[in-house]
Amino acid sequence: ETVPESCKRMFRPFRERQDDSIVLASDDDDPELMLHVPFTASVKLTSFTIVGGAGGSSPAHVKAFINREGLDFADAANMPPVQEWDLAEDFSGVLEYPTMRAKFHNVNSITLYITENHAGEDAGVPTRIHYVGFKGLGTQNKRGIVDAVYELRPVPKGTGVDSGPMGAAEGI
Repeated sequence: ETVPESCKRMFRPFRERQDDSIVLASDDDDPELMLHVPFTASVKLTSFTIVGGAGGSSPAHVKAFINREGLDFADAANMPPVQEWDLAEDFSGVLEYPTMRAKFHNVNSITLYITENHAGEDAGVPTRIHYVGFKGLGTQNKRGIVDAVYELRPVPKGTGVDSGPMGAAEGI
């Protein structure tokens, strides 16, 4: 990102998608751009929208990787994506790109790897993005540590069950 924190500002309400004053741009001579989006809970992603820049700077091809932490450009270029799309230039944010729902049903994070823009790989035009939006459903499954107690021998103390002569509950 050429401007610090500009990636975070790509994700905003749908009604603000045509605000082109906010821009995320790749390096000047390289159209490649990678966005890693962690979610606070598992989601089912059904589609996404990208509003790109003018003059051939809109993304033309994107690969998606799910639940992959620490992915870099070399890894993304050499591994098969979960899904990939050829994108049209969309300055108004009306095009939605559907996901294969069976593969995007338990997503904790998604990495979008933009490999080229509409100017072409050799044109030296940076990729520019003004908006990224996702559609889907929250699964209400929070990631976290499970707190469980396992007992090798039952301990009835504090449970209200009387213990017998050998420590076992009476009548069992």
